[in-house]
Order: sequence, then C-alpha cells, then structure tokens
Amino acid sequence: MSDASLSSAVVRQGRPRRPPPSAFGIGVGVVVIVLTILTTWNWKYGTGFSPAEVLRKLRNRNPVVSAIAHTEFSQVFSPRSRNAFVETLRLAVLGSVSGIVVALPLALWSTRFGAPNRLVLIVVRAVCNVIRAFPDILWAVLFVAAVGIGALPGLLALFLFSIAVVTKLTADTLDGIDMGPIEAAHASGARHSQMLRTAVVPQILPAYASYSLYAFELNLRASVVLGLVGAGGIGQRIEFFRNQPAWEKVWGLVVMFVIVVFIVDRLSTLLRRRLV
Repeated sequence: MSDASLSSAVVRQGRPRRPPPSAFGIGVGVVVIVLTILTTWNWKYGTGFSPAEVLRKLRNRNPVVSAIAHTEFSQVFSPRSRNAFVETLRLAVLGSVSGIVVALPLALWSTRFGAPNRLVLIVVRAVCNVIRAFPDILWAVLFVAAVGIGALPGLLALFLFSIAVVTKLTADTLDGIDMGPIEAAHASGARHSQMLRTAVVPQILPAYASYSLYAFELNLRASVVLGLVGAGGIGQRIEFFRNQPAWEKVWGLVVMFVIVVFIVDRLSTLLRRRLV
C-alpha cells in the first residue's frame, strides 16, 4: 500500500474510539451503587441515615450560628487569644527550623552512599523508624506527661514530627539522584564529607527546601491539634472556650485560624515555585 492510500485510510478511520466498558465493570458499578443506597437509606437494614431528616435539620435555626453572627470581633480576638496565635506561629517556626536542620544529616546518613559506615546506617534508620512510628499528637501527649502543660511539649512534638517528614521525603529524593558526581568525587580523592557537600547536597537542595516549607505548613496545622492536649498554642485556647462552652468564640478562633493558614499556604506555594 502506498503512502497516499495509507494516509487516506487513516483519515477515514479518524480518531481511535474508546472501547466500551466491559460487562464486569458495569456489574461492579451497579453493585456498588445499590449497596451504597441500601446501607445509607433509612430502612430496616440501613444505618439510620435519612436524607429527609438531614434536610429538615438544615432548615432549622442553629443557635450556634446565630450566636456567631452576633458576636463582636473584639470578644473573640482578645489579647489572650492574640498571644495564643503568636505562640502557635512560634511553635510552628521553631519546631520546623530545628527539625529540618537535624533532618538533613539524618537523611544523608540513611542512604548507603551517604552513611560513613554500616553501623551509622543501621542506627539512623532505626531512629527514624521509631520517630515515624508515633504521630505528632501521641508525641505531644507523651511530652505533656513528661514535662507538663505548656508550649515546650508542643515544640518537642513538632520538632520530632518535622524530622520524620523531612527525613523521609529527602531520603526518597536521594534514591533518585545522579551518581555521576559522587563517582567523580571519589575518583578525585575527596573525603566523605566533601563528597556529600559537593556532589549530593547541591542535587537535593531545591527539593529539601520545598519539603521544609511543606513541614512548616503541616506544623502550623498540627499546632492546633496539639493545643487540645495541653501542648500550647491556639488549640489550648480553643479547648478552653469549648469547655465553657462558648461555641461562638470557638468558631471565631477557627475562622481566624483558617484565614492565617490560607495566607501562609499561599506564601509557601509562591516560595516553592521559586525554589523548585
């Protein structure tokens, strides 16, 4: 077949059509939809969920929402609440900075080419696994029990959380770097520390900076949850109003914190675009 006839055949065929879904796929989709309806509907074998009841409650007047609408800003954002916001930012900054500084050498030493010897490799990997085994809220509970209520247990919890996040992400990046500069550094007689500084760190520095900003965002959000267990920050203030209960002030602080997180998230996104 000539090129002209082949081209005309391709034109007549047009774009390839997507194959129709198989009978098995259609059957699975129908079963999932039917099971979802049967288990969520308010009937004998359901879970008690009633769409009509949900719609009825949404139309009712909510006393908490009404109280929030009539609450003045000055009542929610008092000097004590402002200090709690500042403490939250301090916890996020200090926990992030201290954690990411420690995370870089730990990430380097957790790789076969980065560890100076096998003993260091085994110990560092074991320590990182232990740190990652516990979530930040559990670290906060343990530190509150150890050192008492306040900002210090929150700072220690965010410090370990930053190490866990940045070490893991940076170590994964190290697995995909170019080994050529490392071989060149060894061939030129560079020491182990010189090899890491000149051949490894420059390759991962943009990603490491991005992970550090990501850890700061996570710490800022986590500081609220840590405050609920007595680890300082705005979460401790939210827990105070929740126990009164003063729900309008709780929601006022939550709205203010969402605004702060949104601003920080946008700034962090802009910085990451410049770094990566």
